[in-house]
Amino acid sequence: MKNDKSTNVKQLVERLREIQKQSDITIPGWMLDENRYGKGELTVEEQREWAETIVQSMRGTVALLYLISCEKRWGLREGEYQIKTGEFTFGLTRELIENLLIKHVERTLIEHRPQEQYLAVFQFYYADDQRVKDGGQSWFSSFLDDIFVDLAVRLRTGETMPVKPVMH
Repeated sequence: MKNDKSTNVKQLVERLREIQKQSDITIPGWMLDENRYGKGELTVEEQREWAETIVQSMRGTVALLYLISCEKRWGLREGEYQIKTGEFTFGLTRELIENLLIKHVERTLIEHRPQEQYLAVFQFYYADDQRVKDGGQSWFSSFLDDIFVDLAVRLRTGETMPVKPVMH
């Protein structure tokens, strides 16, 4: 039995190393230490680090699922994802969607539950995932659609949009 557990831990740690190598996700050192497993409960700090690590993956999944839903609804434009609302068509990227999630969802959750930090964010993503698995609609899809619809409304009314200067 101990040998099976040891093999499982080695496989888990190897998988984490592969994830870190193939993505921009940084895995905390303690998660890559095979000797750490089975040594008691995670500290509060380790729980927060774990949640922050997992949220990176969850955020990426939500972004990709949203982009796929946009492709199904509006197709691709020159091979790129898009959303259409009225006379406006906005180009979308995974990075853009992830940044919107960080700014408008994750930061808000952390501000409202600072003692939990990314544990609160993890719980929110997890709850939405369960809602989808139970046959419901993703909260994120509606939320992100609303951001782009609101942007189109603001553009239609002639509202001046903040522009970041581009340095050449």
